[in-house]
Order: sequence, then structure tokens, then C-alpha cells
Amino acid sequence: MKKFGLILIGAMLLSTLVYAQKGKVASALTYLENGEIEKAWQTIKIAEKNPKTANWYKTFYVKGRILQAITESKDSKVNQLVENSLVKAYESYQKAIKLDEKGKISKTIEIYLPMLNNDFIQMGVKSFKDQKFEDAMKAFEYALKVGQDKVFGGVVDTSLIYNAGLAAYNGKLWDKAVEHLSKAIQMNYGGSSAYILLKNAYLEKGDTLSAKKTLQLGFDKYPTERNIIFELINYYLLIENDSKAALDYIRKGLEKDPENASLYFAEGLALDKIGKHQEAIQAYKESIARDSTFLNSYYNLGALIFNDGVNMFNECNKIMDNEKFKACVAKADEKFKESLPYLERAHKLDPKEINTMETLKVLYYRLHMYDKRDQIVKELEAVKSEAGTGGEEKK
Repeated sequence: MKKFGLILIGAMLLSTLVYAQKGKVASALTYLENGEIEKAWQTIKIAEKNPKTANWYKTFYVKGRILQAITESKDSKVNQLVENSLVKAYESYQKAIKLDEKGKISKTIEIYLPMLNNDFIQMGVKSFKDQKFEDAMKAFEYALKVGQDKVFGGVVDTSLIYNAGLAAYNGKLWDKAVEHLSKAIQMNYGGSSAYILLKNAYLEKGDTLSAKKTLQLGFDKYPTERNIIFELINYYLLIENDSKAALDYIRKGLEKDPENASLYFAEGLALDKIGKHQEAIQAYKESIARDSTFLNSYYNLGALIFNDGVNMFNECNKIMDNEKFKACVAKADEKFKESLPYLERAHKLDPKEINTMETLKVLYYRLHMYDKRDQIVKELEAVKSEAGTGGEEKK
């Protein structure tokens, strides 16, 4: 009997010790519910280190609650108790579920998941505004992970996928941008912008084939979207140098937006590249007819006509007969005169554009407009001096 009594007393002592340690977890929860978050945090750390409660699912359930409260607190001192408290709250909940072999705690944790999800979203929004794009992306990714719980009914928040992609894009995390934007597109979210961003991400990765395919898929999905059409035009003009393909999309664009000066400018570029100079000249004229401040159209139009004059003058130099030579030069000068108003207008729109000024300097000399040439030389020297490129001697 005596021996039996000793065993019984030992069992009671062990039970009391275990209860005492589990009582730390209960105390931490009580502190939390009373708004004493700092005490709750210090108490749960003690319980977590004790072998009796270190692998108890309730320890991590309570720890998750406390960490979530640390994040949500309006007291900055409390917020600073733990770094990455929200991520650690999520990890604690996950560990509690894993340790709970009987599945008792899952439904209790589910009560707190909608707020946890919202906390991650708010963290992502704030990080994005603060231009901490990688942090924003990770926050949105965690919000997506939380959203996979059955409490959300299997509904995927597609805006979070897009936002994660947008954050990755702004953070120049191109692989992640491709991953999230591709998924957003698969889920029919983000409109034409998602295709354009994905195209850009592929180009940053050096994957021109995927970039091209993305734009074509975007055009198939949104054939009337101006942005997609413009992107295709730029792609074929600047990346593939395929002016004929660009012209196809330019004309599609003009069908949708016949008053768009930029489209006529692009048409002029494409036509010039394939040697259709007269048609290019007409396209540039159509552009400035729709926008009298379109600098590039004025410059390209003036330069194209000016170059025609240069080519004509070079041909004149091959003529041996003096009278025929003079007649030829007179025609070349007519071209130079024709280019002048467009180049002068370009100079007026951007008085510091060096290429325009260099062309005008030659043109004024050619047309014997020496006062204007002297003036443009002074302006050119001033601009070059300001830019640190040095002026030139007046000739």
C-alpha cells in the first residue's frame, strides 16, 4: 500500500507540473484578451521554451493570436515587439494545425483568418505606397495563401494575384512578375494592361518570343483596345524592325481611332523605313494636321524633305552641263525651302533640340539666310555649353 501511495503521489505531482506549464499558455491568452499584449508575448515565449508545451498545438494557436494582435495594435511600441509579426502569426497558426492530430483547433483558427487575410492586404498596400515593392509582393502572396483556407469557400481573390504581379513588376522581380501576371491573365483579370505588363516583363528577361506571343494573345482578347494595338506597333517597329507588320496594326488602329496623331506618326516611320518616302511625307502631314504641337512629326517631315533635297543636290553634282546643273540645283533648293517651315516649327516647339538646330544651320547656309544662320549658331553654342558638350567655332 505504501509503495502504491508513492506512485499515486508522483503521478499527481507530474500532472500538477504539466498543468502549471500549460497554465502559462492560458495566462498568455488571458493577458491578450485583457489587452496586455506585451505581457502576453513574454508569457507565451516562456511556454514555447518549456519541453512540456513546446510542441503543444495550443501554444502555437495562442502565439499566432498574440502575433496577430501585435501587428494590429495602434501602439507603435507594441508593433516593434517582433519583426515580421504577421508572417510569424501565419506560421504559428499553420504549426498549431499541424501539431493538432485530432483537428480540434482548425475551426477556432478559421475565425481569425479573414482578419489575418485583411492584415496582409493592408500591409501589401502600405508597402506598395512606400515603394517597398518586394515586401508588397510577399504580403499579397501571404494573403493568397491565407485565402486558400476552406473558410473562404474556394474563392480566389484575382485582384491579389494581379497586385502581386504589379508589385513584382515595379520591384523588377521579373520571374515573379511573369508568374503572377500570367496567372492573372489565365483567370481573366487585369484587362489589356496585364498583357502589356507581362510583355514588358518578358522583354526584361530577354524573352522576345514570349513577349510577342503575349501581345498577340492580348490583341486576340482585346482587338479594339488602343493600348494593345500601340504596343504591337512599337514591338514590330522597335524590336523586330518589321515595318510591314507594324503597318498592318497601324491601319487597324486608324480604323478605331482615325484622328490619332501618334498613329499617323508611326505610319510615317514605317513607310519611311520601307522606302515609301512620299507616302511617309503624307502620313506626317496627317499627323500634324491633327496635332499642331507634335514635335517628332514636324522634325521627321522636315528632315525627310530636307534629305530629298540633299539627294537631289548630290545628283546635280554629276551633271557636267552648266545650265542643266543650275536648273537641277534650283529644284533641290525648292526642296530645301519646302522643308524649312517644318524644321522651324520643330525648333519652336523644342528650342534646345540639337538635331533640329544642326539641320537648320545647314539649311540656312544653303538658302543664303546668313542672319538666321548666325542666330542659330549662337543658340546651338549656348545649348551645347549648357549641356557640357562645348560650343563650336562660328564659320
